[in-house]
Amino acid sequence: MSKFSSSSVRAPALLPVFSALMFFVGFEMGGFQLALRSISGELSVGTVGGGLLVAVQYASVILMPFLFGRLSDRAGKRTVTRVFSLVFLAGCLLAALSRGVFAFAAGVFCVGAGYSVCESAGSAALADASPEHGARWVNLSQGALSIGAVCSPILTQFGTTAFGWSWRAVFWICAAGALAALAPLLLIRFPAPVVAAGAQSQKPARAFFADPAFTLFFCAILLYVGLESGFGYFTESFFALKLNAASFGAYAISAYWASMAVSRFFFGFLPLKPERTLELCLPAAAVLFGTLALLRASIPALAVSALIGFSFGPVWSCLMNLAAQRHPGNSGGAMGLMSAGCGLGGAVFPALMGLISDRLDLRAAFFLLALSALTGGALSFLAARKKSS
Repeated sequence: MSKFSSSSVRAPALLPVFSALMFFVGFEMGGFQLALRSISGELSVGTVGGGLLVAVQYASVILMPFLFGRLSDRAGKRTVTRVFSLVFLAGCLLAALSRGVFAFAAGVFCVGAGYSVCESAGSAALADASPEHGARWVNLSQGALSIGAVCSPILTQFGTTAFGWSWRAVFWICAAGALAALAPLLLIRFPAPVVAAGAQSQKPARAFFADPAFTLFFCAILLYVGLESGFGYFTESFFALKLNAASFGAYAISAYWASMAVSRFFFGFLPLKPERTLELCLPAAAVLFGTLALLRASIPALAVSALIGFSFGPVWSCLMNLAAQRHPGNSGGAMGLMSAGCGLGGAVFPALMGLISDRLDLRAAFFLLALSALTGGALSFLAARKKSS
């Protein structure tokens, strides 16, 4: 155990090491969002091709945690996290060195595979350490991810202006960070689960979905990550096309991630039940998305973007931890399936929002996000009732 503590509860030594890795995962997320237009231009793929590159990264998020999450329950979360931190490192290097669209697509596929498996296996290990406090520790590691996503657009924009950096700098920095995090990751011990992995036999995927509460949590995480992805990749367009304030797009993304970081640390130290947190945050996000869709001025829209980030802060951690608690002897498999839902939502929502924007209006696409947030809140409420019963 480390000396790091939250509300006098000792946190595992894994937490600061895993959080450092999550910082660079967030750095890649924020940087990729900001650099997508530049990448599409240099690789000559256009707007549609850029959207497909995003889908390639999320395709690996759908596939790899599903395949390797259950393996982590047998081979060990420590081993799986180490291996896929190397996959993340290799993907960043390949994307940074790429000179064509296929090499870049292969790079971001590896990036998505690496970070998604590391994220699910490491979060499952934190959840294993304490059913009572696991959600708070996962929240703290996700706070580090959010800080990385805040720093990335700011640092990249400064480097581009001051030193002539290209979008490749995002991936070079992430590769260096992953390499730095690898050494302590090789040395650190992962917490032993409160319920031993052998306590329950390995479950097939259908066994997880036979649990109604898990199924509801899965649908909720799909909607939530769809909300994250839809907001992240369309905010700049919303400010540029609907508010005539293109320069505010980068600030809105940074404000969103910054307030999400504050929220994750806040809820990481707040002894609030995950179920209650979801019932507060997702309906609040629905109201905020509806408000954003109606706004006509950039400054209020910037403030609402920050509030959306705050309302989103603890949602991912709470949903993942609650799902893992349903199957404590198979937490890696549960987290892997939930991460697959994340990838599915992240891949579908940008395409759906693009279709609605073309056929109807960009504001209509943001109303879709409001409806999705409300639905996610309802699913979380129902899942909490199933869980308690």
